[in-house]
Amino acid sequence: MAARRTATTTALTREDLADAALRLLEREGSKGLSMRKVAAEVGVQAASLYWHVQNKEELLDLAGDALWEGYVPLPPGRVPTPGDWRECVAIAARRLRTHLLAHASAVRVLAGRFAPGARAFGPLEETFGLLRRLGFGPSDTALASYTVMIWVQGFVLHEAVPMSAAEERGATPAEAAALARDRLVALPAERYPHLVELADELTAPDMESRFEFGLARLLDGLETLRAAGPR
Repeated sequence: MAARRTATTTALTREDLADAALRLLEREGSKGLSMRKVAAEVGVQAASLYWHVQNKEELLDLAGDALWEGYVPLPPGRVPTPGDWRECVAIAARRLRTHLLAHASAVRVLAGRFAPGARAFGPLEETFGLLRRLGFGPSDTALASYTVMIWVQGFVLHEAVPMSAAEERGATPAEAAALARDRLVALPAERYPHLVELADELTAPDMESRFEFGLARLLDGLETLRAAGPR
C-alpha cells in the first residue's frame, strides 16, 4: 500500500529537489548524489522523494535543468543584428563558459544528458531566438546551438579537473604545465621528435587562449555555413 502523503511531502516541490541535488553535486560530485542524501538535504525521509521522482536518474535530470538557471546569452541592452552575428555568438559562448564554471563541480551532469525542464526553457529559448535573429535557418539553429553548447560544456569539464597529480597536491596550473613541459623536453628527441619540438606550444597557452582559439575555429565553420544560405 502506498504511503500516505504528509503535509511535508505536499510542501516539497521538484524545484526543492533540483536545488538540493545541484548542491550535492557541487559538494560531492555525481558519486555523492543519492536519494537518501537528497532527502537529508531537504529534511525529509527518503520515501518522501518518490512522490516526485522515481530514481537517481530523474534527480540528475532535475539537477541538469537547474544548472541552466541564470544563464542569459547576451547582456541586457545588447541588440543582436545579422551584421554582428559572430561577436554575438562569441559573447553567448563566453557567458556560458563563465556560467558553467560557477558550477564546475556539477557540470558533468550535463554530459550526454538532454532533459530540459522549466529552468532550461528560458535560456534555451533565448539562445535559439538569438541565432534565428542572427540569420540562421531552423535546422542550422538547432545544430549550431548544439555544437557550440556541447563544445563549451566539454571545455569546462576539461578545465574544471586538475591537470595532473601535481596540481592536485597544490601546484598552480602554470606550475603543473611547466612540469609537463620539462618532462616533454627531457624525452629522447630521436624517438619523440614532435613531442620535444612542440613542448612549449603544448604547455604554454593558458585556458583563456585555448578557449578563444577553439571558439574562433567554431565561428569560422559557422561563417561558412551562413555563407551557404539557409537550408
